[in-house]
Amino acid sequence: MKVQRKMLTALLKATSRMQHVNGKAQAQVESCILRWRDDSVSTTSLVKDGKTSISHFSFKTEEASRDDMDIPVPDIERMLGVLKYHGDMVSLKDKDGKVVVLSKNKQTTVVGGYDAKAFSTSRQNLQEWGEQSLILAERVQGNVYHLLDDTTRAPFFTAKIAADTLHDALRCDGMNGQKLNRYTFKHNGDQLSVTVGDHFKGQTETIVAQGYTGEAFEAAFEGGLENIVDHYSGDVEVSFLDFRPEGQGIRLILRFDNGDWVFQAGVL
Repeated sequence: MKVQRKMLTALLKATSRMQHVNGKAQAQVESCILRWRDDSVSTTSLVKDGKTSISHFSFKTEEASRDDMDIPVPDIERMLGVLKYHGDMVSLKDKDGKVVVLSKNKQTTVVGGYDAKAFSTSRQNLQEWGEQSLILAERVQGNVYHLLDDTTRAPFFTAKIAADTLHDALRCDGMNGQKLNRYTFKHNGDQLSVTVGDHFKGQTETIVAQGYTGEAFEAAFEGGLENIVDHYSGDVEVSFLDFRPEGQGIRLILRFDNGDWVFQAGVL
């Protein structure tokens, strides 16, 4: 698989879903499988807790491979450390339980393949976790969620927001080094806002959309959302789905112009 190093790096950073917990940065996804299909390279990944979020990220590229191809990345952090020492174009090969990275006159071999643990405390390997991620991802079709009983859950509120506007609101979570990883979306019947931070170091409310009628609601989310939106331009469609009848609160789907998406459970 031959791709641009810069694009692959951005894909892996988005996939890792970095967030802060008690002030410490941690990846929600430690490994992934790169999939080349048609004209794009993508990842589809369930976060480590197995329930709060699943995402699909991709980038388009020409002739990454003649045929469909999957490349295991058993440790995203290690792979990012390898890529920064390679040239603009890199080739990846899966060979004998190892991943080989090539560019110009360099070749780096990283131990670990599909049999590696999906994450450090996982009982499943990367292959099994990847298959589970694909199965769960099929439940998200556009901004509609398909339940196990074959019913669907459509959003009760949807708005389209410029990616830079949304990112600017989310990134205020880092004001004065707070990094609380808590984003509260609030709709008052006309305006949609995002509130982050606490009053001691600075709580910030940003209006991100106006002129959207509907019921008033408030829902909080985690998941390092600003570290996802930071990789995108254009518009983001934000959809809120009501899982309160099941005792699961409100859930969020972010959809980007290129078809990428994130499904995120709310804070109960």
